[in-house]
Amino acid sequence: MGTSQRRYVLAGGLVVVAVALGAIFGLVVSRAIAGYDITPVADPTSASVTVGDRPLAVWVRPSTATTYCTSRQVGSGRESLSSGRASLSVTTGGGSWKRVGVVEGRSGSKHRLSCTAESRLAIGTADNPRLTRYVVLGVALGGTAVLLVLTAFTLALVTALRRRPTTG
Repeated sequence: MGTSQRRYVLAGGLVVVAVALGAIFGLVVSRAIAGYDITPVADPTSASVTVGDRPLAVWVRPSTATTYCTSRQVGSGRESLSSGRASLSVTTGGGSWKRVGVVEGRSGSKHRLSCTAESRLAIGTADNPRLTRYVVLGVALGGTAVLLVLTAFTLALVTALRRRPTTG
């Protein structure tokens, strides 16, 4: 195999690795989304919720609904609901949910959640999604894939444009 052929094979290999990185990212994100489950609370006007390993997201369904929620830590009475860092909607459990807040506290802490909601609305909770993790992972894998494709393109282009020495 000549030098030119090796370079083309290397460029092709770089493109294959770039596509594989994109596929890995897609698989990781799809598994995270597929495993996300929102549990409706029985009484949205006064529900007891417990924070797990991560802050607890509070959701309303349908996602077009408007509701106001508060949360206080049991014992201290400290307000524990923040509005969240970004607006977020997900479709799971047969409907579209909108995040209305995040209950924050130590792992295992109990909180009293109270939401004003019309009777046709559903309020639910789930661990707050780790969006930052997926953004960082996407940027890292996507950036690496783009660099690999650009490197492969440059290698193939340089190889194609390179003139063979004339003999004679």
